[in-house]
Amino acid sequence: MYRYTIQPMPGQKDKPEGDESIRYQVTRHNTDVSTKHKNVKDVIRTGLGYDEAVALIKGFNDKEQDTQKRRDEKRQGDHA
Repeated sequence: MYRYTIQPMPGQKDKPEGDESIRYQVTRHNTDVSTKHKNVKDVIRTGLGYDEAVALIKGFNDKEQDTQKRRDEKRQGDHA
């Protein structure tokens, strides 16, 4: 499963979350048990405004929840 985060772009001053005067990047962290020994982090998008980044993360999280739901349903069907 993936966890998505918003971070200020490198070189930007760290300001309160939601500050529109700086640009943000969206990163994805792989939280699967098999990757615990690795630092798996991908930059998904860069140079976004805060509202754009939040909307992007919301879309990714919605898709991730749908995928997880389907996996759980499949797992339950395999054990029935």
